[in-house]
Amino acid sequence: MAEAQLLELAQQGDLDQFESTCLEVLGGGGSLTALVRPFHKLERSPSGERVVELAQLVLDNAGDDADNRAALAIARSALMVAPKNDGLRQRLTALYKLVYADNPGFAQALEASGLEAERPARAAIKLLDVYLELKPGDTLIGRMDDRAVEIIEIDRANGIVNLRRQDRSVTVPASELAREYDRVDHTDFRVLRQLWPEKLTDLIKNKPVDLVIGLIHAHGESIDAEQLKDELVPRYIEPGTWSKWWTKARTQLKKSPYVLMEGRSPIILSYVDGGARLEDEAWRRFEEKSDPLHWSAVIEQYVRDKGSLNEPLDEELLQRCGDGILKYAQTIRDKRSSEALACTLLFGQSNGLPARDEAAALATDLLRSSKNPIGLISGQPSDVLWGSALSVLRAARPDDWVDFFLQLIPLAPSTQLDMLSEGAIEAGRAEAVQEFIDQSMSDPLHHAEILYWLWKGPRQTGSLKLPSDLKLLTNVLQLWTGLNRTTGKDEQVIRHFRHRMRTAFGLRDYGRVASAMKEVGEAAAITLKRQLELIEGVGDTVRGKMLDILRDVHPRLWLIKRRQIQPWEDKDTLYSTQGGIGRRVAERDEIENVQMRENAKRIGEAASHGDLSENSEYKFALEERDLLRARLARINDELSKARPIDVAGVPTDHVAIGTYVIFRRVSDGGQREMTFLGPFDGDVDQGIFSYLAPFAQRVMGLHIGDHVTVTLDGVEQEFEVLSIANALEPG
Repeated sequence: MAEAQLLELAQQGDLDQFESTCLEVLGGGGSLTALVRPFHKLERSPSGERVVELAQLVLDNAGDDADNRAALAIARSALMVAPKNDGLRQRLTALYKLVYADNPGFAQALEASGLEAERPARAAIKLLDVYLELKPGDTLIGRMDDRAVEIIEIDRANGIVNLRRQDRSVTVPASELAREYDRVDHTDFRVLRQLWPEKLTDLIKNKPVDLVIGLIHAHGESIDAEQLKDELVPRYIEPGTWSKWWTKARTQLKKSPYVLMEGRSPIILSYVDGGARLEDEAWRRFEEKSDPLHWSAVIEQYVRDKGSLNEPLDEELLQRCGDGILKYAQTIRDKRSSEALACTLLFGQSNGLPARDEAAALATDLLRSSKNPIGLISGQPSDVLWGSALSVLRAARPDDWVDFFLQLIPLAPSTQLDMLSEGAIEAGRAEAVQEFIDQSMSDPLHHAEILYWLWKGPRQTGSLKLPSDLKLLTNVLQLWTGLNRTTGKDEQVIRHFRHRMRTAFGLRDYGRVASAMKEVGEAAAITLKRQLELIEGVGDTVRGKMLDILRDVHPRLWLIKRRQIQPWEDKDTLYSTQGGIGRRVAERDEIENVQMRENAKRIGEAASHGDLSENSEYKFALEERDLLRARLARINDELSKARPIDVAGVPTDHVAIGTYVIFRRVSDGGQREMTFLGPFDGDVDQGIFSYLAPFAQRVMGLHIGDHVTVTLDGVEQEFEVLSIANALEPG
């Protein structure tokens, strides 16, 4: 009751009566919680210092046992109104420390925000909100351009955030996010239109109230019926069906406690904050789907909403949710055991659902009795549930858990690789972990999560031999360059690889990229520069940042003007026909997808026979693996330099790559026909030679009538160039 009265006074701007009511609430044993939303309402008040006085008065009279979170919220609202008040800034800083001191990364967040320094107060608070309040799945809107983004991942230790913008992901500093975006509900129409357009069809058809609320959020506090029509017709609703749709929607809107309809021409639609109990709304959303992640998201949102109001959680609601989840898990345990396991793992998480002994027992039983625990765990829909499942697995299967840990390493998200590798090392299986690390270097495409983990830096290394920053970078870029010509690959695998590596490059503000580039010599840096300029799918921002780092380390690459060289002299490029490149790609794919996997299988089978020191099959398999890796590395290096010969650009006035040449032997007048193509095209029986062959290099650039002495068939002979033609022209 007091909260509603204070909200009305804040709306009216009656600060004198607002002050009296606040003191009455506190004097009557009320808590600061009832004052949080009213003070939030005052953030738009023009009487900045008056609001500060009220906040200080309230905080001073709250008592020693006051709710620190509520006090923080009130002080925050006051400082937003009067951002230059240093005394309030200091008080707010102290409250942040009281509330968040134990949170991981809080010290770095406070320092980065500049709240204790000279950073503007609003900017500092915004940045702290990003560090402390945002979670994956939250949505934001750009202040300048209404661009919607979804939070994918937050690295609080390094101050970076991974975002999704429509169909692509980007990594930005937390400071940029705080400066350029505002947090909005995921139902905001701008968010739906940009991030989940497929949901709009369902909302238009089945949930017009939710659609209208999203449009109200997008427009501020209200929207009129004409604006509503302009937003929806004709893009989402056909003009001829608008009247029917609007009649149905208006009927439902009149019944909604969240929407206020006023006026007649046009009708004004406004959102009513807190139109129904949060518990009722949470339970309604909970019942919409039978899905563990949906349930977790609903409970998390409920906990966040209650926290923002500094209200206690409704234990009865959480009990009802828990009962429903457990009942569902029991029902599906035999048919969909992986989903049942996910349900049991929701308990005791940070989502707010209390731990339950029944859930823990069911999770343990599922993993202990399963014939395929690998499938149960790898089917978990989130990284958090993966981690919980691994903890349960270790306790449920004390005799063989480490074997399953090792099998899960190539399947796991990077966030769980520390737990898996540390468990295996602790059990004396470090050599098996090393095998996976080595495999990730020889087959980067199918081990993107392990590469990301290596790039980020394992928590514990023990006796593991980790690749250098330079080795990681060159391996990734060599593969990436060849992806444009890769055939027979799963596009989803390629997209995942690119996404993880883009994110990896940006870690620690590209710190490991810079470290790697410092190890590169100038000759190798030329190749690196070319790779960065040509690879696709890395994004202009990432490419630009990496090239800037390379320029800082090797500025001469941008300053030195090298003499123009002929194509056959270019050591950084291998020219070949498109067919030759395709054959080389197929050879690479055969090694990666067939030979190396067969070799890995042979290594495993040989290792299972026991004593490795006397196991000749094991040693032979390891030697074969090393040879395959060397071949793969050589082919990847060649493909990173490969460029198709321009058929239309083959010259015929001199011998060059792609020419068909007739030579006359001076000694007896005999003729010799030769075609000069790429290193992947050679066929001596057909008279096709690589332009890189020593004798071919001797004749490159010659004109008709020129003489040259070369060694062919072991004999030094003099030839005259009789004719030159384009070997690649049809016919």
